[in-house]
Amino acid sequence: MTAVESALEHQLSVGVIDAKPQFRRLRAGRTLVQQGQPGEELFLLFDGVLQVEIDGKPVTQVGPGAILGEMALLRDGRRTATLRAVTPCRVAVVPKDSIDRQAMEEIAKGRGVQPER
Repeated sequence: MTAVESALEHQLSVGVIDAKPQFRRLRAGRTLVQQGQPGEELFLLFDGVLQVEIDGKPVTQVGPGAILGEMALLRDGRRTATLRAVTPCRVAVVPKDSIDRQAMEEIAKGRGVQPER
């Protein structure tokens, strides 16, 4: 469940914090985003555990420090997965125009996904 944070993810996390983000709190079982919804924000998970679901099936769980939502910002603007709180969560929410697009593209490539142009 725990992934090693890359230097680029760390840099993007610092950028998220510097953007003075809004924070969203979720109770366990609540949904942060739904697959297929429009997406204009990037998320940084501060506290808790989120489950990533694709087509209604759990794919993985992520913990504090996870950067989420970049694919909607790099692709067609639609969420590619549902993010559901496993535990109570606190999430930083940053609009796409406050984030370095190149850093998001590099993170996506590191995850084996090529952004659309």
